[in-house]
Amino acid sequence: MMRGSSFKRKIINTRRVFGAGLHSFFRNAWLSTAATIVMTITLGSILLTVFASITSSNTIQSFTDKIDLSVYFKIGIAKTEVNVLIDDLQENQDIRIREITYVSEQQARASFIEQNKDDIKTLQAISQSEDAFPASIRVKTSETSKLAEVAKIVRQDRYAGIVDGDSYKDDAKRTAVDRLGNIATFLRNGGLVASIIFGAISMLVIFNTIRMTIFNRKNEIEIMQLIGASKWYIRGPFLVEASIYGIIAGSLASAFFYFFVLGQAPKLGDYVEEIQLTVNQFQDVLWLMVLSTVAAGVFIGILSSYLAIRKHLRIRSVR
Repeated sequence: MMRGSSFKRKIINTRRVFGAGLHSFFRNAWLSTAATIVMTITLGSILLTVFASITSSNTIQSFTDKIDLSVYFKIGIAKTEVNVLIDDLQENQDIRIREITYVSEQQARASFIEQNKDDIKTLQAISQSEDAFPASIRVKTSETSKLAEVAKIVRQDRYAGIVDGDSYKDDAKRTAVDRLGNIATFLRNGGLVASIIFGAISMLVIFNTIRMTIFNRKNEIEIMQLIGASKWYIRGPFLVEASIYGIIAGSLASAFFYFFVLGQAPKLGDYVEEIQLTVNQFQDVLWLMVLSTVAAGVFIGILSSYLAIRKHLRIRSVR
């Protein structure tokens, strides 16, 4: 019986704590609105930062995947001779070969015709010419910086009899990737700084909102302390109130991000193709994103509220 009554009392106290927190949220409507708006901006900026970071990473990866080095062979070189160079490149662990694609003379001719299918004069010239297109290989490495080492290998004297030239020129493509990487880092750092600033402002607003609520309930808190109310019973309503800020702000930020970012971002696909890939990645984990955003809002709210009420209780206990 005693255990049953004790459990029932805990249930009643918990219900009162949540009821008091909900009542306080609506009683301080203007302060609650301000705190919720600031937290919504904070969570929204975090989501935008993550979205921009993933998009930039996908763009760099996509651009990097397209970077290769073409090695052109002299006309009439047999595939078996080309395989010697391919084997040497694949066996070299330092250059970290990711993929080597062989393009025969016939494939090179067909590819050129396909690329110029709208150019009638070029097609006529090709049909009247018996000149062969050189066979080639396209070499991709795990790191674009390794393409320079590939160029050094294919330019060695032992391959002079079969290699006619290569497409490597002053590492310009890798420089472009490095620049994209620098831009992505700048955007990521800028978004991180903005999220930290908004997060600090959000915590400050919630901190002061809870402090004002505590001040308005000063006499009530003193009475509860005098009659021996637990710290949880005193802190509970303020933690619940701050949690409500986080839940609403997380829901609003997620809704804004879903409808205005994920919904409108595909329209920019003509300019940045990888945006659609990022949108698909977010849609695959949509519920996880929403829950994480709400959880982040609740965490910020509870932490701010805990610091505010903890300071007040410490002051009161000293007095």
